[in-house]
Amino acid sequence: MKNILKHITLLILFICLAASVQAQNKTNSIDGVISNLAKDFSLKNASISFVVKDLDSNIIISEYNPNLSLPSASTMKVVTTAAALDILGSFLKFETKIMYDGYIDSNNVLHGNIYIKGGGDPTLGSKYFKEKYGLFMSSWVHEIAKLGIDSIAGSVIGDASLFSDEYVASTWSWGDIGNYYGAGVSGLTIYDNTLEFEFSSGPSAHDSTFIDCFYPYTPDLIIDNKVKASNTKKDLAYIYGGPNNPTRTITGTIPKGQVGYMVKGSTHEPAYVTAFELESALWEYGISVGGNATTIRRMKSSGNYFESERKAIFITKSPTVGQIVYWTNLISNNLYAEHLLKHIGVKKYGDGSVFSSTLAVTKYWSSKGIDMTGFYMNDGSGLSRSNAITTFQLVEILAYMKLKSKYSKSFLSSLPVAGKTGTLRSIGKKTKIAGNLKAKSGTMTRIKSYAGYVKSVSGRNLVFAIVINNHNCTSFQIKKKLEIVMVALGNYNG
Repeated sequence: MKNILKHITLLILFICLAASVQAQNKTNSIDGVISNLAKDFSLKNASISFVVKDLDSNIIISEYNPNLSLPSASTMKVVTTAAALDILGSFLKFETKIMYDGYIDSNNVLHGNIYIKGGGDPTLGSKYFKEKYGLFMSSWVHEIAKLGIDSIAGSVIGDASLFSDEYVASTWSWGDIGNYYGAGVSGLTIYDNTLEFEFSSGPSAHDSTFIDCFYPYTPDLIIDNKVKASNTKKDLAYIYGGPNNPTRTITGTIPKGQVGYMVKGSTHEPAYVTAFELESALWEYGISVGGNATTIRRMKSSGNYFESERKAIFITKSPTVGQIVYWTNLISNNLYAEHLLKHIGVKKYGDGSVFSSTLAVTKYWSSKGIDMTGFYMNDGSGLSRSNAITTFQLVEILAYMKLKSKYSKSFLSSLPVAGKTGTLRSIGKKTKIAGNLKAKSGTMTRIKSYAGYVKSVSGRNLVFAIVINNHNCTSFQIKKKLEIVMVALGNYNG
């Protein structure tokens, strides 16, 4: 009898030990992947931060330097877009107003000016909302003509005063702000604040190139073209130029033997571009304009601006904040993110400066009980290398958005899906995370990050964030290494 009891006891102990080991293996399967990642030779100089949390149990499953503050590139958009939805509301629309001052006489002459009052709409004329806006410039002209105006004594004036003149964050790189992805924020934005150059290049490497045209056209633009033809197949042309400065210097190379080769940069003054576009459209329609297109900023700089009573002619409304957030996260749109950030500053403090806007976002997340120590925000898109955030903070914000935000559905639907959409369409194909993992990615020179959600094979709802700085491998290689981590999350069987 004693032997039987002894065997039963040993059997129970063995079963318990086996169960314990199995549970430990399940828990440590993610730890093992992170441990291997940290030992990777190409990451010997890197800073790594990682957290994964089980939302069902509110337990941290695995972590590695979770409180390390690091620049995270575009995963900063998670912080911005989540705050924008909660603070501004998913259904808010921004308004661009066509207005006039002065009076219209019996000869159909407007003795005054036409104003385009920007409402901070980042999508006006955007290629992502072509169907929404249609021929909006023609609509404006027709509304002006409906007043009986056939001549304007004054000018068309762009008014971008909703936001400050702080067109770009002071911490952005000079090498970024002249290029399309570094387009700045304006209270009156148009055509994604993008300037497109059509190049032709000679048949041989080192041949000169020529700019055939650029658009949208403005008469004040000065172009210094130093681009050469090369044997490369890539666009290696770089555009340099600051905000409100019409000079653009273009250097680097484009492929040889090209005609109509497109290189994209940022618009120097979007409010002026908008005013000039409307002035041109008015002339084309047959309505003459006495003065040259200008902006409130230019008029104030020259001392020629005086407040006057304006009357509304027409209002163009933007897509909803929810729709803007969708495109911001899906394709990692810097311009949209920066506009959303400034709207938060206007909403909270009546001031769209970077300082006020980032302060409003930081305070908002602190008010939700998230420890924001070590959080440094210098823009809304993540383009600034002065940003810093912990993976713990990213995970807590993501957890809040899924479990507590009234705009949870709108936020989650904006995130790219692994193997399917946006910046994650090449990640995790034919694995457990394909169509399952939703996350925002971030990529800059020597920075790679992901933050999002995944349901594991055991049905656990996981939220995670990983940020790596200063890896010694290519962007493609680090992406593949982090793909292994995300697949491990999908395979988690705890």
